[in-house]
Amino acid sequence: MARAWLLVLVSMVSHGKEPATLADLEVLASKGAFAEVLERAEDVAPSARSDAWKSMVTNAAAAVVKSAAVTKDAFAPALEADALAKRHPFLSEREAFTKARDGAVVSAAQRCFKEGDGELAPRGDKSEPCWKTLAAFEPTLSPSGSLDLGRALRKNGALPGRVTALYAKAAAKDAGACKDADVQDVVVASLDSPVDGAAAIAARSVAFTTCWTAVQPKLKAAMVSASAYRLQNVCKPMRKKKALSALQEDLCQDESQ
Repeated sequence: MARAWLLVLVSMVSHGKEPATLADLEVLASKGAFAEVLERAEDVAPSARSDAWKSMVTNAAAAVVKSAAVTKDAFAPALEADALAKRHPFLSEREAFTKARDGAVVSAAQRCFKEGDGELAPRGDKSEPCWKTLAAFEPTLSPSGSLDLGRALRKNGALPGRVTALYAKAAAKDAGACKDADVQDVVVASLDSPVDGAAAIAARSVAFTTCWTAVQPKLKAAMVSASAYRLQNVCKPMRKKKALSALQEDLCQDESQ
């Protein structure tokens, strides 16, 4: 309790005004003053931070991320979201906020492509390339955000191996992703890579665990003129599932010799 009052007193000093109550925050939110809601949200003592308070902070954070100014740095809104998530960890569990954060990351990637004439451009005047920054944000994406980013990357010419992990994350939580034609194409294409590589490992997870029913027809068709890598990736798991035809079994036997 003493710590809670200390936080309130610190907030009073920093704002130079009486600490805001939940009712005050509701008024600010009703006026669209979302930045001020976030600025003064911690005026409310920890013991009084109810679900209503969390919902208000969530909506304010999502609004601030969506309206964040994009400067030379395409990732400015995403960085704003990252800072807010660190300040209020519960935000990462709130759909309204994760959608805004995902949207900021996808928008940044699209801007990178646009400004780079089809390639990921540098981050403004910073030396770190856009693609490297994008990779750092990918673990924070929700499953739907991972699918959206994968689609954006593919639209701009990314090779299958670049987006396999994104699609695997999406499919693990969303069965609908398994029926997506590009997800299936990426999975099959990524099986044409070394068996111990990240792309092949992710592709096998999707093909033989997460999305087996949906991907099976395309996998069986892909056995025709299959590369050595593809056979190495698919023969054992397909045999285990008793999904190999006699001809396919012969192909797999040839590969194992």
